[in-house]
Amino acid sequence: MYVCAVHSPNKTEQGMIAEFKVRNFLSIREEQCLSFLATTDDYMINEYSMEVKEGVRLLKLGMIYGANASGKSNILFALSFLMKLMTDIPKDKTIKIPVIPFMLDNKSREDTTDFYLDFYLNRERYVLSIKLNEFQIFEEKLIYYPGVQPAVLFTRTYDKETDSSNIDFGKRLELSKKSQQVINGNTIKNCSVMAAFGKSNVESSRLNTVYDFFSGQNSDVLEPTMSLLSFIKKMLRQDKDDCLKTFLKDMLKASDFNVADLKLNQEEKAITTEMEKVIQSAPISDNAKQEMLQKGKITDYELLFSHQTDKGIFDLPENLESRGTIRFMGMSVILKQLLEKNKIILIDEVETSIHFELLSYLFKVFLANSQKNAQLVVTTHDINLLNEPFIRRDSVWFTDKDNEGQTKLVRLSSLGLHKNLSPYNAYKQGKLVKLPFFDSIYLKNNNLCDQR
Repeated sequence: MYVCAVHSPNKTEQGMIAEFKVRNFLSIREEQCLSFLATTDDYMINEYSMEVKEGVRLLKLGMIYGANASGKSNILFALSFLMKLMTDIPKDKTIKIPVIPFMLDNKSREDTTDFYLDFYLNRERYVLSIKLNEFQIFEEKLIYYPGVQPAVLFTRTYDKETDSSNIDFGKRLELSKKSQQVINGNTIKNCSVMAAFGKSNVESSRLNTVYDFFSGQNSDVLEPTMSLLSFIKKMLRQDKDDCLKTFLKDMLKASDFNVADLKLNQEEKAITTEMEKVIQSAPISDNAKQEMLQKGKITDYELLFSHQTDKGIFDLPENLESRGTIRFMGMSVILKQLLEKNKIILIDEVETSIHFELLSYLFKVFLANSQKNAQLVVTTHDINLLNEPFIRRDSVWFTDKDNEGQTKLVRLSSLGLHKNLSPYNAYKQGKLVKLPFFDSIYLKNNNLCDQR
C-alpha cells in the first residue's frame, strides 16, 4: 500500500477520546458511556490502540451494532453535537441550541442534557463536562491532570438572579485578568466557553491546545444518504502531487476493481436560471455568491474512470460508474485522512453500498498502518464482522431499547462471552441483545387493505 509521507503534526493536534458520556439526548435518557479504554486483552493491542500516556492505551476503532431504531446513530450524533458545540458561535443569545432531550416522559423534556468527555492531549488527560437545554448552558467545566490530582482550567455556573453566567478561571491557566474578562464577555448564555475563547483576542494559553483539538476534528456524522462524489472531486482538486490519486488507484486495484486510471476534467459552464437558484441557496458567503454570479460562469468538474479490459482501455463518466465504486473511493479518501492526520471520524451505517470483504479490508488497512492519534467510530448492521478473527471484543458495542423507549449501550467485552465462543453465533441466537421480533409472514385475513 502506497501512502505519501506527511509532515509531523502540530503538537496541539495530538488528541484521542478515552470516554464519552451522554444523558437525556434524543433516545438516550439515562447516562450511557462509550469507552475507548483498551481492556487487559493483549490481542492485536499494538494494531488497535495508541499509548497516550504510560499505562493508558486507547482504541482506534469503535463499532456500534443495533436493530433499527435502537439508537445507535444517536450515539454518534451526540458526540458530534458536543464536538461542534465547543467551536460554534451563535449569532446572538436568542438563538436556540439545537439539542433535543428524551421526549418519552415529561420529566426528561424539562431536564438538562448532560455531556462528559474524557480525552488526552499531548499525553495529558482532560475532562470536560457540560449541562444545557435549548435556551442556555447551565454548567461547563474543564479540568486537566498535570499529575495525579486534577487542576481546574475553568468552571462556569449560571446565576438565576442576574440571568447570566459566571466563569471562574483556574490559576494554572495563567490568563491575565483582562483576557479573562474578554472571554467572559463573549460567553453569552447559548455559547460554550471554548467557543467564546476561540472568538476572543487573548494571549496563548493551555486553552489553545484544547480549542485546536476540537476545531481540528471533522465532527459531522457521515450519513448513509450522503453522496461522496463531490467530496472525492474536491480532494482530487487539492491533490497537487497526485498522492491521493495514486493511493486511490492502489486501493481500487487491491480491491479487484478494473479501474486503471482516474481523470478529473474541468469545464466552464454558463450559469443558468436553475443554477443561479442553487447558488443563491448554497451555504457560502454572500460575497462568494456575488462573485460567481458576476462572472456568469461556473467551473464544473467531471470524474472519468479508465477501465482496463481485454479489449483495451475505456473511459466511463462518473454517472455511469457504480455506486459501490464511488462509495468505496470516498471511504478510501477518508481512510487516507485517518492514516495521515489526527482525526476523529464518525460514520453511520458504514457498510452502505460496500461489500463485506471490502469493508473488512478498509478496517484492516486502517488498523495495520495507522500511526496517528486517529479514531474511527462507526455504526453498522453488518454482523459478518463479528465472525472476523481480527475484531477485538472491546471495540464492539450494542444498542438496545427497553420498554420505556430509551437506548441502552453495552460493550461486547463486558457480556462475559467465553473467548472460544463466536460473537456472531451468540448475536444470531439473541444472547447478546434482543433481536427484532417478526410476526407471522402471513397477513391476517389473507388480504391487504380493502382497495375499492
